[in-house]
Amino acid sequence: MSTAVDKPPRRSRTSSGEMRKRILDAAARIFSRAGYDAVGMREIAAAADTDPAIVMRLFGSKAGLFSEVAAARFGSEDVFDGPLATLGARLAGHLMLPYSRAREDGEPDDFRFLLRSATSLDAAPILSAALQTALVQPLGRRIGSPDGEVRAALVVAQVLGFATLRFALGSPPIEEADVAVTTDRLARLIQLCIDG
Repeated sequence: MSTAVDKPPRRSRTSSGEMRKRILDAAARIFSRAGYDAVGMREIAAAADTDPAIVMRLFGSKAGLFSEVAAARFGSEDVFDGPLATLGARLAGHLMLPYSRAREDGEPDDFRFLLRSATSLDAAPILSAALQTALVQPLGRRIGSPDGEVRAALVVAQVLGFATLRFALGSPPIEEADVAVTTDRLARLIQLCIDG
């Protein structure tokens, strides 16, 4: 005799890879919105629709999770790809694209992710390591000179400094300047760091 009438519906199982992605996506959104110090594992677990114990099992700690998010965020900077001779122009063009400071908080934003956690004593070394691994070292190797990594660090410093002034602080002189002239000047500054 069958008694299948009262059985609850089976929940579909989520693979470990799918769960990791869901948690990483949720963490990127939340860290971009609130920064490292203001975020707890329970909040991230709730946003990923999972249990905090699963987040801990997959990532070990909040620092471990943040480290993986940082590696993914900075490892996807396609603008750094392509010929070194035109990297300054590509970066400057990217930095001068229209940008709204009134973005949706639901979407992760690499710059906000960095800015909102950079002052954290726990997150700053993780961010530094992620930038070093994802941007400075690869660009330094591509530059190839004995001081290639220093030049690469100067490029990243130019990009982050300009982004802070324009996107976080809203510099009126930059916003009101001729876009083509400003892009050209910024491109030459960045290219000077690359070329030495």
